[in-house]
Amino acid sequence: MARQDINMNASHGEVNMTDNLTDKRIYPFEYLGDVQGMDTQRYTYGEIRVPGNFENRYSDKDGIHVHIPYIPQYKELKIRFAMEKGNGGESYLRNRSDNSIWFTVLTPDMGTVYLSAFRIVNETNNFNLILHDGKLLLYSANETDFIIKLSLEQTKVFLLKAAAGNLYQHPTTGVGLIRYLHGNFENSNLPGKLQQEFEADGMIVKNAYMDSQTGELLLDVTEKQTD
Repeated sequence: MARQDINMNASHGEVNMTDNLTDKRIYPFEYLGDVQGMDTQRYTYGEIRVPGNFENRYSDKDGIHVHIPYIPQYKELKIRFAMEKGNGGESYLRNRSDNSIWFTVLTPDMGTVYLSAFRIVNETNNFNLILHDGKLLLYSANETDFIIKLSLEQTKVFLLKAAAGNLYQHPTTGVGLIRYLHGNFENSNLPGKLQQEFEADGMIVKNAYMDSQTGELLLDVTEKQTD
């Protein structure tokens, strides 16, 4: 089986991450504009559409994933949940703390948060709302994790770039390609060094040649088969 590893940007040495949103259910959100009889000076009002069985299925573990478009308003946000019924009708989730249909969005420590500051929590406007004591606590929806991919190509790059002495955990590892940039490929010990380093890492160099037009070293490498 081909090896896998944490995926990295070989040019910058940075780890590539994922937000883990692809398997999350994102509920539709919309701003409601002016709501008659409500405090529109202090609050902006919005609505999230959810299934009719939402109240029974809700859990703090999953929360409520939603995309809330950014608006630069110095107002708090109140949200109602429109629960869609099977007959085409709808009802609103009741806030048991005050018997209204509105839930104020707060910070995780129950502090005030204004719409203009939502982007500080998540710059792409993806949020996870947690119901707590009749309020909605605002969290980033991102669950940052490593991207795992086949490792052959990036291993080739890192072995070529690394030189003995510049990897803390593997102080003797690395081809150190930069030392050979102005040398002659055929007359240097680079071919032997390639074989040595790649074989030590469980790979076989089937072919290696230098592109005379670009000066790029091209390698045909396979991984050793393991049980």
